This record gives sequence, structure tokens and C-alpha cells, in this order.
Amino acid sequence: MVSFMEYEMQRIPISTVLVSTRIRKDTGDIDALAEDIQKHGLINPITVMDCQNGRYQLIAGLRRLEAAKKVQMSELRATVLSPMQAEEMLALEFAENEQRLNFTTAERLEYAEKIKAIEQAKARERMALGGKGGLLVDESIEEGKRKRAYLPESQSRERIAHRVGFTSSRQMERAGIVAEKRPELLPKIDSGETTIFGAYNQTVKENTTQSNSNAAPDKAPMTTDQVARAGVIRLMKNPHFLELKEELGNMRTQAAAAKNTLKRATETYDNKVKHFENNIEFLSRRVKELEEENDALRARLGMEARHVKRVEFGNPDGIIRIPEDTLS
Repeated sequence: MVSFMEYEMQRIPISTVLVSTRIRKDTGDIDALAEDIQKHGLINPITVMDCQNGRYQLIAGLRRLEAAKKVQMSELRATVLSPMQAEEMLALEFAENEQRLNFTTAERLEYAEKIKAIEQAKARERMALGGKGGLLVDESIEEGKRKRAYLPESQSRERIAHRVGFTSSRQMERAGIVAEKRPELLPKIDSGETTIFGAYNQTVKENTTQSNSNAAPDKAPMTTDQVARAGVIRLMKNPHFLELKEELGNMRTQAAAAKNTLKRATETYDNKVKHFENNIEFLSRRVKELEEENDALRARLGMEARHVKRVEFGNPDGIIRIPEDTLS
């Protein structure tokens, strides 16, 4: 049994209370209840489960919650249960409905949603303590020791479906689609007038027919060019394509800048090479000129030396001439 005495009443923000698809969605006339809450406050607190993430899943008290919202209350009193306590309360609620034989398809879907919310909260609680996650825990006792197996998500959905009375998770998923798209078919399922599979097929067929009817019936088939043009238009509106297009534009700009930089660097290098070539050519000519001057000077000195016959002393110009035979 769930013990409420272990928990104090807390005031929680209404905005943090999560409400799933309720078993009985019609809350009826809540005007009188809202007026009473406005005059005397909320006497009976609602019951919620701590989702371990700053949010609370509503367990009981939908009419009180809606009435509090109607009078624009920002917070209200609530009995906050742990995931384990909420699971125990939900099991009792389900057992009572099963005994009354009035557990409808909508109620089974609601119960499945609550189980999933509870198991997710339990998983967050385990992970906060350094344990493993997972939607469900398969427990067994062997040799006096408790063993726990953490089921993958696909098996968890199957376990939830069987727990609430569906034959499979696929059947539960189809019932959920019917409840969302064609809720008026749910009473027919409960009365046996149709099956979940039949209601699902009817829902899918009518949705497909409605989608086709929304298209223009007299519109001629699109040509190949029109199909291609429509594809291009859709592509141009795709945010990923626009992002890639912008990135390509940036890369092209960077490539153009790099090309200009390389061009300027190449021109500078060519100018330097040309300058060095001109210097080399100038120096080569200058070396050749100096070699020619040196050869001419040597030839001139040799001719003068061969014409000297003797050494003359006392010359007015003071030049000493060396005889030719002394040079041999």
C-alpha cells in the first residue's frame, strides 16, 4: 500500500505539472469547484509523481488542477510520490478497473503512458545514483539473491503493452493512432463492433483519401521539366542546402583571395629574378671589358720593353733605360 503519511504536502508550481491523456478526458462542469477553490483555497491536494527532472506527473486530481488553472493560481498543494509509490498506486487503480470489467482501450492507453512516465522517472533516479538506465527492470530471485536485468527499449514496449492488456506493442501503437486521429472509433472497439486493426485501417485509409482529395483533381500531370523545377525549388528552400551553399560561397571567396595572393607573390618573385639576371648580365659585360683592358695593357708593356736598347744616365727626364740584352 502507498503510505501518504511519509510525505508532507508541498506547494508546487502548476506549470511543472504534466498531464497525459487522461482516462476520462471530460472534466465536466468545474465552475462551482473553481469558485469554491477561489473562496476557500484547495482543501484536497492533488497527487503527483516526482519525475526526477523538476517536473511532476499528475496521478490524481485532474478536475482540481483544471479548476485551479481556471482561477489563475500559480501554485497549489500536492502530495508528491516517488516513482515506486506512484507505480504501486497505479497498479491498484488498474486492478480495480479490471475487476469492474470496464477498462476501455482509452484507459489502457492512459495506463501505458503512466507506466512509461514512471519507468522513465525510475531510470533517472537510478542513473542519479550511479546505476543503469532503461525503461523497465526484469527482476528475479535466484539462490536468495535478487537479480535485475535492464531491458532494451523494444522489449520494454512489449512488456508495457502486455501489462495493460494489449497483445503486442504494435497493437498498442495502432490503438494510439486511432485515439489520436479518430477517437470516436474507440467505443466501437470496446463494444466489439470493430477491432483495433480494423479501426486502424479505417483511420489510415480515410487519412490517405483526405490527403488525395486535398490535391487538385483536374490538375494535369507534371512534365519532366516541371518535376525537375519543383525539385530545384524544394532544394533551394532546404536549410541544409542553403547552409552548404553559403559555405561554398565562402570557400570560393577564400580561394579567389589565395589566388590573388599567389599571383602577387609570383610577380614579385619574377621581378626579383629579372633583376638578378640583369645584374649578372651587367657584371658579365664588365668582367669581359676588364679582361680586354688587361690584355691591351699587357701587350703595350711588352712592346715598350722590347724597344729599350740600353740604360741612359743623366737624361734630362731622369728615365733609366735598361739595355735590351739584359731583359733576355
